[in-house]
Amino acid sequence: MLQNQLQHFRHHLAHDNSLLHFSTLGIIAGINCGLIMLAFHALLRFIESQILPGGVADNFEALPVWAYFALPACSGLIIGATIQLFAKHAARTGVPHVLHCLHSKHGHMPLKNMLVQFFMGAFALATGQSGGREGPAVHLGAGINSLLGQKLLLPNNSIRLLIGCGTAAAIAAAFNTPIAGVIFAMEVVMMEYTIVGFIPITLAAISATTVMRALTDTEKLFSIPHIEQIALSSLAELPYVVLLGLLAGCCSAAFIVILKQGLKLSDRPMLVRGLLAGVITGCCALLVPEVLGIGYDSLNAVLASEYTLAIILALLAAKILATAASCGLGLPIGLIGPNLLIGACLGGAVGIGVESLYPELSMQRGFYVLLGMGAVMGAVMNAPLAALMALLELTGNTHIIFPGMLAITVATISHSAVFKQRSATQTVFRRLNTLLRTDPLSLALQRTSVAGIMERRILTSPQLISAISAQSLLDDAERQQCVGLITNSREEGINYYQWQDIKPLLEAAIANQETEIDIYKIAPAFEPAAALHSQATLREALDLMNEQDVNCVHITGPRLVEGLLTRKAINRHASMPQ
Repeated sequence: MLQNQLQHFRHHLAHDNSLLHFSTLGIIAGINCGLIMLAFHALLRFIESQILPGGVADNFEALPVWAYFALPACSGLIIGATIQLFAKHAARTGVPHVLHCLHSKHGHMPLKNMLVQFFMGAFALATGQSGGREGPAVHLGAGINSLLGQKLLLPNNSIRLLIGCGTAAAIAAAFNTPIAGVIFAMEVVMMEYTIVGFIPITLAAISATTVMRALTDTEKLFSIPHIEQIALSSLAELPYVVLLGLLAGCCSAAFIVILKQGLKLSDRPMLVRGLLAGVITGCCALLVPEVLGIGYDSLNAVLASEYTLAIILALLAAKILATAASCGLGLPIGLIGPNLLIGACLGGAVGIGVESLYPELSMQRGFYVLLGMGAVMGAVMNAPLAALMALLELTGNTHIIFPGMLAITVATISHSAVFKQRSATQTVFRRLNTLLRTDPLSLALQRTSVAGIMERRILTSPQLISAISAQSLLDDAERQQCVGLITNSREEGINYYQWQDIKPLLEAAIANQETEIDIYKIAPAFEPAAALHSQATLREALDLMNEQDVNCVHITGPRLVEGLLTRKAINRHASMPQ
């Protein structure tokens, strides 16, 4: 009974318009992500309680001076050695790994990489590596749901959607920003906006946020003083907002340049790369201890105007160097959180400058801090809309939208058009010579499973059959209104006959009273076919046809053969209005 219901569910998921069933998946995905995020946070806090003074999270500044260098250097060595020893071929983690699996592996994410991300990611953040937890969150949220889809043998188009749902849920759970999570998933990961994708992804973000709010302290990550006064005081401030955007583009471009240098060492042993990342972070920490860890405590200090200009600029430079180098060298950490801190430092510096020119704006430093956060995040991730939505949700202040749009847009333009830099994920793929097929046609073909449009009125037969079996085929074909016949043999392979062509030949063989009928002898003209599992998407089917130079595939699943899909059917589906 349960198997029949699951098979019925799979059948609906094969189509790209099964909104109700996809929405059910979205809710399940959000709950899964919320639970695994709780487990990850628990592991992170446990390790921090064993290492940091007083067991206080992010309390790296309270360590002795020698530990500023020793802790990240030693942990980098341990991370590199562990990955090289136990998971050498599963070292790829974070958002780039999710994108690679989504667009090149049909959404199938491996368990080993997820385990590396879970344990080594928590260890890296708890031991002071300069990174964020949202990268691990996206990997874990997408991975747990991909594994669920694989376990249930769901169609690959729905497994891809599960990854999008997991991504949105992860960002929503990490920052308590469900709208930004949805936009990030569709802008950066799915790389398309569709109604059938938007609704389930939104439900996933809502579900994950609900789980986190129900089971954890819902206190906001950032404490923003005088938040009700955060606004553009007059249009005379617009030049300073533009200047902030230009400087944010400079910082994001510098981040990508350093990231590239780390990626050049991607062919070196992970042991060497992990140690080097730890040493770089340790050297930065000797000068600026606040660079250690995620840095949300430092971000709150910048928002509260607790740092001098010298400290802000030093932290800005150190965070860019340590985070970009660590991410480029392959540590299993994220970069969104650190880039929020980088943007906050930049905005704090600009805010101090504006205050010196206009003392009456002394309450407005937080305004520039927030704009800097959004501008740097939007430029580095090439996600301007997600960055804007994050600003709106973090502040709850609609007055941030207009200046936020300007700062983020200017930063993104200067990053890509002036400094000719790509986003962080695009930079990683370019270095690894990995091509993501994200053109509109490929994305459209990945939204539908082969089971959604395949022809099911197909009969199957071995090469040699008796006259009685041939008569049974004729009877079954008439009853089922069959349109084709699939034959399979070791010598001839898989072949397809249109029923209108094979039917008179079978009838003639029976009329001739042949005791054994060789289908290939009586009907030598056939269409070669290839075999493909029913989980596959239309893009996988088209790729297989091109690879084997055939025009049809027979779809296999729980039964031996479920149906037939032709190149003509795919072309017809692709040309239909979506």
